[in-house]
Amino acid sequence: MTISPASPRIFVYGASGHGKVVADILRAQGVAVAGFIDDQPQDSAEILGLKVLGDGKWLAEQASQGPVAVTLGIGSNPDRQRIADQCAASGIQLLTAVHPSAVVAPSAQIGAGVVIMAAAVVNPDAHIGRGAILNTGVIVEHDCHVGEFAHLSPNAAMGGGAKIGSLSWLGMGASIIHGVAVGSKTIIGAGAVVVREIPDEVMAMGVPARVHRRLSERR
Repeated sequence: MTISPASPRIFVYGASGHGKVVADILRAQGVAVAGFIDDQPQDSAEILGLKVLGDGKWLAEQASQGPVAVTLGIGSNPDRQRIADQCAASGIQLLTAVHPSAVVAPSAQIGAGVVIMAAAVVNPDAHIGRGAILNTGVIVEHDCHVGEFAHLSPNAAMGGGAKIGSLSWLGMGASIIHGVAVGSKTIIGAGAVVVREIPDEVMAMGVPARVHRRLSERR
């Protein structure tokens, strides 16, 4: 669901720098933010004039008393998925935040809990899975597929019909050319150019991008 000013009490889950940007997007949308939630809250912590009010347990207690909703301000893909699942189990609504300067085609499909940051572009018939992040200046061309809880870093780009799997990370300034697929739980290094298929659970880097190692391997 896309945020509207009439939504229930809205919190940003995650009081990191990423959460700060998410809160700023909400404000740009004219949405009143009640405060931050963080599982490691600090006493008297305040970000952008908003207090860190409690942790996930505190939020669940609030949900038992009345409707609440969160936007996901967590950069780590696995942690973001875990928190999203916990919120869903507690009946807490996941909201989608889209910066007013982003351009999103009406035919694009945007999942719950997605964050689309300033100057991002999502073109026709693209599919953005639940909980994904399209960071500042990202370009997702027509017919692309971004998996659930994936993260596209600032200025990353996907050519038409490209795919990136769930929980994968496309590094800053990296790109996937048209029609090429990247697997799930894979990391593509900053500035890399993906010109051929990259499998699941690997780290790839370079121009053209080549698999550097499997993520299950120890360094």
